[in-house]
Amino acid sequence: MADEIDLRFLGEQIKRLQGDVRQVKSGMAEVRADSVAVKSDVGALGTALSRMERQLEAFRESVDDRFDQQIELLKSSFRSLSEEIQTMKKS
Repeated sequence: MADEIDLRFLGEQIKRLQGDVRQVKSGMAEVRADSVAVKSDVGALGTALSRMERQLEAFRESVDDRFDQQIELLKSSFRSLSEEIQTMKKS
């Protein structure tokens, strides 16, 4: 019969298809491994950002405290200077 299918041709097509499927599976495994690595990196980045936020907050509080101390020092110095001027006026 002229309509018979050449099984050798189908065999070659199936072999190519199997090779393509293996490549796709290998690619999927690489993508999964990359995804795990990215998730790990994102977690580490989140941890680092949290640590930096805590450090920045501690630094901000330290600066606020120093600023408050400077204000108190200025007030105290002004009081001392004012008292000294008052003393000088009386003498």
